[in-house]
Amino acid sequence: MIRRWMQPITRERKAEVIEELDQASSPGFDYFLLVMLSCSIATLGLITDSSAVIIGAMLVAPLMSPILGLSIATVVAEEKLFRRALLALGAGILLALILSTLLGWIARLLPFDVLVNLPGEVLSRTHPTPFDLGIALAGGAAAAYALAQPRLSAALPGVAIATALMPPLCTAGIGLATNNWEVTLGALLLFITNLAAIS
Repeated sequence: MIRRWMQPITRERKAEVIEELDQASSPGFDYFLLVMLSCSIATLGLITDSSAVIIGAMLVAPLMSPILGLSIATVVAEEKLFRRALLALGAGILLALILSTLLGWIARLLPFDVLVNLPGEVLSRTHPTPFDLGIALAGGAAAAYALAQPRLSAALPGVAIATALMPPLCTAGIGLATNNWEVTLGALLLFITNLAAIS
């Protein structure tokens, strides 16, 4: 009865999922462009304290794909996919940190008195709690299930919002730009928590 409800994945669908993740995890032009755009949107949303803008950045961010690629590569022992996803994730994280730090630094130089006091959207991402871990665990499970079931692919944007990978990274960059190590380390801890739980 449970098997009838669960609808086991066919061998063909498994191969399709691996192929999709292999392509989505490739560190190519599209991937890096989306990292830069989502990082810019998220950083500016954090600086202006706009939750709506930050949600938009989460929808664009492509970091979920290499994390899922790492996970599936580990399960099915795909060494090439693992290396490619690891390279894409590492390069994406580094690019987002550099770009968000640069944008934060430029924002401080402009005569608009931004980042004199850190916005609430920044501060809310500096103290991870067990609830954040639970959200990321559920989000990772939802992403894996939605990816495996082609009719549920529309659920993936909602998962991207729930797991929030780009905003903590950009918060860490703002912390670097403002020389606030408490903000940087807290945001990086939230990002690592989300990354590990999703994986």
